[in-house]
Amino acid sequence: MKYSAKVYQKNKYLKYISGISKKGDFILYLYTAPKFLQKEIDEAEQAVAKQKSKKKKYLSIGFFILNIIIIAVILGYQISQSEDMSVSALFASGFSLPLIGLLFVVWIIINMLEAFRLNIFIKRSSGRARPFLSYKVGALGRYYDSITPMATGSQPFQIFYLTHRGLNAAAAISVPMGRFVVNQLCVLVLWTIVLILSFSTNLGMAFDYLKVICIIGYIINLFLILLVVFLSVSEKTGKKLVVWSLKLLQKMKIIKNYEKQYNRVLKVVIDFQSTIRNLVKSKGTFLLLMLSSVLFNLLNYSIPFLVYSAMIGYLDFSMWAYIIMLGVLIDMASSFMPLPGGSGVSELSFAALFTTVFVSSATLTWALIIWKFMTYYIYLIQGLIVLSYDKFIGDKKYKWLNKKWALEQESMNFKQTKLHEFVQDRQGKKKKLII
Repeated sequence: MKYSAKVYQKNKYLKYISGISKKGDFILYLYTAPKFLQKEIDEAEQAVAKQKSKKKKYLSIGFFILNIIIIAVILGYQISQSEDMSVSALFASGFSLPLIGLLFVVWIIINMLEAFRLNIFIKRSSGRARPFLSYKVGALGRYYDSITPMATGSQPFQIFYLTHRGLNAAAAISVPMGRFVVNQLCVLVLWTIVLILSFSTNLGMAFDYLKVICIIGYIINLFLILLVVFLSVSEKTGKKLVVWSLKLLQKMKIIKNYEKQYNRVLKVVIDFQSTIRNLVKSKGTFLLLMLSSVLFNLLNYSIPFLVYSAMIGYLDFSMWAYIIMLGVLIDMASSFMPLPGGSGVSELSFAALFTTVFVSSATLTWALIIWKFMTYYIYLIQGLIVLSYDKFIGDKKYKWLNKKWALEQESMNFKQTKLHEFVQDRQGKKKKLII
């Protein structure tokens, strides 16, 4: 699929032809003409409008209630099988509040790393560093992932949000795509290592029952990445594979609109190709992004370890690698669960895999409650706070900043115009003197 190559925007920071920087700078712009960018922006706006509709809101509330019911049933069963669940018994067992404090510190660092990565993409694609915007984009992305089935809500909203915070279409699309590609590469490597190690590590009888689910989750994610890579390498054969797969899914009544899905798959491939090509142009920045993504994922998967440490009252680093493996396997098992947050599967997986880690059923139940809060509900709370901030303060502040930037740009243009006129005037006088 070929797109017209023409310059469609020039300014102080950016000069590109269909997304390729003329100076070879590390700028994440997509290899698409303006009409295709606008189409994707329109799709993102439609997705957000759909998400904000009454029907979707009721559906989200329904999912949330169902989530609570599932967790309540699981916790109810856990509590019925547990010993003394009182707070006094919890503290008597060695529970450490300072380590819960450390858990929150690590959670803050995770959010800062997410904002740091997004800020790199925003600065490189728009020419302006905006750390607070990066934090909000990350927080709202996690919020919308938490309320939509299979975590599919973040990218459309992030694109929509960025376009309404001053980024043009190409930049708004490239930021979440760049973040997704880098993070997915790190996750895939980590998942592969853990899955290989899990077969040679004694993870208890529970893993024998979850093994098939973990493998299915891994294969689905691996297939999606390999499909994109294969399409990138062999476009002709890849297109035939996509056509065959989509027609099969259409016959199975899994998808309805074949052409829409076909165009969507090819669009992802094109975005993936352009992102990778632009990422490798700046090896230093790419390495920084990869290292920050590795740290981000390791800290994210260290949440269960810190919960375990808080339960026993000290940091037992001999269990760190083992518990990270368990955390990754929980993600694998719940990755294809259609309910938001992998409801049901993630809690059952945690309870099953961590049975051998915690000495008592009461400690395991408390650990499950804290873990679920730190990996799911806290992101819902954070997202609601950011949305409330924007409604009462952020939107008004951005309007003021937008006017400020417009005046600064107008002043800069005025200075450049006057300087140009001054240079032209001096050159004209020199010519007269020579004559």
